[in-house]
Amino acid sequence: MKIPGQIEGGVKLTGPMMAALKVAMADFRPPWIAPEKQDTPEGKCLADWRYIDTRVVQASDDLFYVTFSPNLSACGPGLVLLDGGAVYAIDGQGRILAAGE
Repeated sequence: MKIPGQIEGGVKLTGPMMAALKVAMADFRPPWIAPEKQDTPEGKCLADWRYIDTRVVQASDDLFYVTFSPNLSACGPGLVLLDGGAVYAIDGQGRILAAGE
């Protein structure tokens, strides 16, 4: 596979956005939680980042919102979860200011 010299139309995340995303990811799904260690289909799905829709919004120079929304329909038919997402407010220093569902 040849990688193009320039990728047009991709999603651009700035360094501060990536830092906020990294902090939120570590809190939402700690690294030791792995799909293969889960006992239920829902647990396996929620532990797999491929099935978590993510959005990062920069509200100001020093405030980012990160949301995680599980997409269980992508995991398999019949999986239902009433809640499982999260929203984070993270400052420019990488501190979680607030977290909720």
